Amino acid sequence: MEWMKKISSDKMLVGLVSLAAVGMAFIYLGKGPIAPPQSEQTQSAVTTVASPTTKIGVLEKELESKLQTNILMMEGVGKVQVSVNFLTGLKSEYVRNNNVTKRTNKETDKTGGTRETTEITENHQVVMPNGASQPVIAMEDRPEIGGVLVIAEGARDPKVREGIHTAVQTLLNIESARITVVPMGGV
Repeated sequence: MEWMKKISSDKMLVGLVSLAAVGMAFIYLGKGPIAPPQSEQTQSAVTTVASPTTKIGVLEKELESKLQTNILMMEGVGKVQVSVNFLTGLKSEYVRNNNVTKRTNKETDKTGGTRETTEITENHQVVMPNGASQPVIAMEDRPEIGGVLVIAEGARDPKVREGIHTAVQTLLNIESARITVVPMGGV
C-alpha cells in the first residue's frame, strides 16, 4: 500500500508541475504579440516627416524667421518665439496657349429646308518651354495666413504687446483677430 501512496504523490507532483506550466503559457500568450523595438531607420523616418520639407512648411519657417528678426529689434521685447500657420497653399496661374476654332455648316435638303450647325472647339494648352519639366508661370499668389502666434518676454507690458501686435498686422496685412501676442513664461 505504501507504493500506492508513493505513486499517487508522484502523479500529484507531475500534475501540479503540468498545471503550473499550462498557467504560465496562458499568462505569456495572454499578453498578445510583443511589438519589436523600432529600428533606428524607422525612428529617423518618423522624425523626417515632421520637418518642414514641403514648400508650405518652408514658407512658414521663412516667414516666422523674418517676423522674429523684426520683432527682436523692437524695444522691450526680449526673447521671442513666432509661429505662423497658412490656411491655403501656393496658388499658381500658368501661361496657356488658347485656341478657339469655330466651324459652321449649312445644309439644304430636297424640300428646301435648311439646317445650320456650328461646332466650336477650344484648346487651352499649358505652355511648356522646350526641354523644361515645369510650365511657364504667369502669376503666383501667396498662401492665405490662418494665424500668427507671438510669444515674447516683454509682452507682459501692454505697450510692448500692442506694438508687437501692430507690427505683425502691418507686416502681414492681416486682420487683428488672426494675431495672438502672449507673454513668455515657464522654463
